[in-house]
Amino acid sequence: MKQHHGPDGRAHPRGRQKRPFDNGTLRLLVLDMIAAAPRHGYEIMTEIETRTAGAYRPSPGVIYPVLSKLEDEGLISCEAADGKRKLCQITDAGAAYAVANHKRVRSALPHRGGRHNVPFPVRDAMDALKAALRGRMGTADTTTIAAMAEAIHAAAETINGLTDQASEPDMNQIITRHRHEIRRRTLTVTNTQRLTPHMIRVELESPELEGFTSLGFDDHIKLFFDTGTDKPAMRDYTPRGFDAAANRLTLDFAVHDAGPATDWALNAGVGTQLQIGGPRGSAVIAPVFDWYLLVGDETALPAMGRRVEELPAGVQVITVGAVIDGAEEQTWTSDADLTAHWVHRPASAATNPAPVLDALRDLPLPEGRGFIWIAAEASVARAAKEYMLTERTHPREWLKASGYWVQGEADAKAKLDD
Repeated sequence: MKQHHGPDGRAHPRGRQKRPFDNGTLRLLVLDMIAAAPRHGYEIMTEIETRTAGAYRPSPGVIYPVLSKLEDEGLISCEAADGKRKLCQITDAGAAYAVANHKRVRSALPHRGGRHNVPFPVRDAMDALKAALRGRMGTADTTTIAAMAEAIHAAAETINGLTDQASEPDMNQIITRHRHEIRRRTLTVTNTQRLTPHMIRVELESPELEGFTSLGFDDHIKLFFDTGTDKPAMRDYTPRGFDAAANRLTLDFAVHDAGPATDWALNAGVGTQLQIGGPRGSAVIAPVFDWYLLVGDETALPAMGRRVEELPAGVQVITVGAVIDGAEEQTWTSDADLTAHWVHRPASAATNPAPVLDALRDLPLPEGRGFIWIAAEASVARAAKEYMLTERTHPREWLKASGYWVQGEADAKAKLDD
C-alpha cells in the first residue's frame, strides 16, 4: 500500500480514506475557507488535510464538484487567475451563508490535537514570531505597525507559494462518479435552430428543471417519445447546455435515419413538449491535466462542444470530429487553447475506423499530462482506443472510450472501459 505523508510528517496509509464529515458539511467547510480568503482547489485540499491533522485529504474528484455546486448556487465565483487554475472567491450571498453556518463547520471538524501536531521547526518559528510581536507592540508607532503587517503578509504569501509547489495532483482517482436523484420532467420547447444541415438545436424550459444537475460534459438524460402505445420510445442524449437561472436545457439532435428522436426534432416547434429523465449520474474528470484530446462522430459533437466550452484558460484541447462534409463542421469557442481537426467521410463509412485512425496517426500530442476521450460507433471507438493505448502508449487510466451507438442495433450503446 502506498504511504501518504500528512502535515505532521508521518506516513499514513493511502488507501480509501474515511471522510470525517458528510458531503453537506464538506460543502460548508469549503465555503467557510473561501470566505476567509480566495483559494485554488489544491489549496483547499491541502488546508483540509491540515485541519484534520493528516487524517483526510480529499481528492480532486471530490473537491471540484463541490466547487462547481457552490458556484452554481451563486455562493462563490471561480475564474482562471494564473493560467491553469481557477481562483474561487466568496460572493455576498456566500459570505452571509458562511457566517450563518460557521459554528456548524467548527463543531464538525475533528479535534486537531493542539500544538503537538505542528512540526518542531515550524512551532519554533511561530514562537519566535509571537515573541517578536509581543516585544514591539507596546512601543510601535503607526509606521512600524504597517511594516510589521506587511512582513507577516509577505511571509504568508511565501508559505502559500511553498504549499502550491508541494501540492501535486492526486492521479490515483482520475474519474469520480456521482449519483443524482432520478426525476421525470416535462419541458416545453422555446426555440429551435439548424446548426448545420444535419444538426438541430432545441432549447426547452420548465419550472420542473429546478434542481436539475449535470456535472459531467458527457452525461446522458433519457428522452421519452410517444409511440401511441403504453410504452414510449426512449433515447439517451447529452445535455448540451443548462442555464439554471432560466431553467433552460439545450439539446442537439444529429439528424440521421428516421427514428423517434429524429422525427421529434424535425417536427418540434415552440410549445412542443418533451419528457426527460435523469441524468442518473455524472462521471467527473479531475481537472489535473495539461491537455485533452476529444475524438468523436456526429453523435459525440454535443458532448465535445460542451467540454470545449467549459474548459478553462491555460489548458490545451484538441478535437477530432468525424462528419460527412465541411458543412457539418461546428465552430466552438473556448477559454482553453483549442485546435480543431475535422475528418470527412460519407455517412456510409461511419462504422469504418480507418478515417479516424488516419487522422490520429498524423496528430502530434502536447507535452505533459493528457486525457483522451473517445465516443463514436462502437467499432470505431474501440479501434481508436486500442490505437491510442498500444501505438501511442497512452496511459489507460487517462483515457475514456464509449460506443455511443452500435451498427444495426436501435438504442444500443457499448461500454469499452475495461
